[in-house]
Amino acid sequence: MDLQFRHLRQLCVVSETGSLNRAATILGVPQPALSRQIRRLEHLFGGALFERDQLGTRPTPLGAAVLEHAAGILRSFDDFGEQLRDYRTLRSRTLRIGWAHSVLYEPLLSSLRRLASAERLQIVAPNSTRELLTLLRAGEVDIALRDHATTNGPVPSGDGPITYVPWGESAVLLAVAADRPPATAERLTMADLAGEEWISCTGPDACDEKLRRLCASYGFVPRITHDIPMSGPRGQVIRHQGCVALTQAHRPPEPGVVYRTVADLDMTVVHLVGFRGWTADLMPKLVSLLSAALRERVPVTPS
Repeated sequence: MDLQFRHLRQLCVVSETGSLNRAATILGVPQPALSRQIRRLEHLFGGALFERDQLGTRPTPLGAAVLEHAAGILRSFDDFGEQLRDYRTLRSRTLRIGWAHSVLYEPLLSSLRRLASAERLQIVAPNSTRELLTLLRAGEVDIALRDHATTNGPVPSGDGPITYVPWGESAVLLAVAADRPPATAERLTMADLAGEEWISCTGPDACDEKLRRLCASYGFVPRITHDIPMSGPRGQVIRHQGCVALTQAHRPPEPGVVYRTVADLDMTVVHLVGFRGWTADLMPKLVSLLSAALRERVPVTPS
């Protein structure tokens, strides 16, 4: 067996996650296949690379030595790859922009037109924020829109080669069918919604877990009765099934659905633009244009 770069990445991911199951998920391989690969590598290196017990997977002294060299090799290889990608991008002068679920892609497109740059635009629209950020880290996207809920921790400012700049905020409201009691209640709190059926979104962004954590902070477990994609028919499900969901004020409501303010919901969405490489020079003007475009956009007024 010859040692390859992918083997070094596998070892590093196992070490970073401390779990063969989590590492297999990240690497996109079956856990048994990853276990067999680790055993072959241990045979190649002449000893155990990891200790495994009920607490997880940790490097042995031999494993730590191998991982130290592996990290340096991969870092050099990744740096070279990044330089090569940036060079190719400069040669092609193609500006690759992306978003996953943002409802504010129109301000981005109009702002890029007003930049009057010579680059040709290529639009990338993956199915999840996680996939979008993977593309951004890999240099497959140059500029990306990302939304960050304030209940999910501090607003990120960077991630490796990526820099994030905030350019606006949106209120978070409750979407509910117009004929449901929450639509006409004089005042709503999160506790009032404990008995409602909720919509969450399927996919790798773990929206259901985030919703459960949010509701747990208000003392209840949400009854998630519908899991649908972010781009799926949320409005129709809310209207016909009587479910509720949280939504941004800049997302237009569909017929039969109204937006309500939840009095004690301490949550907003911060809009970020992420970028890397040669696009840094475009950012000051782009962020200014985005902020101005958002100010001109009228959010939905809750009922």
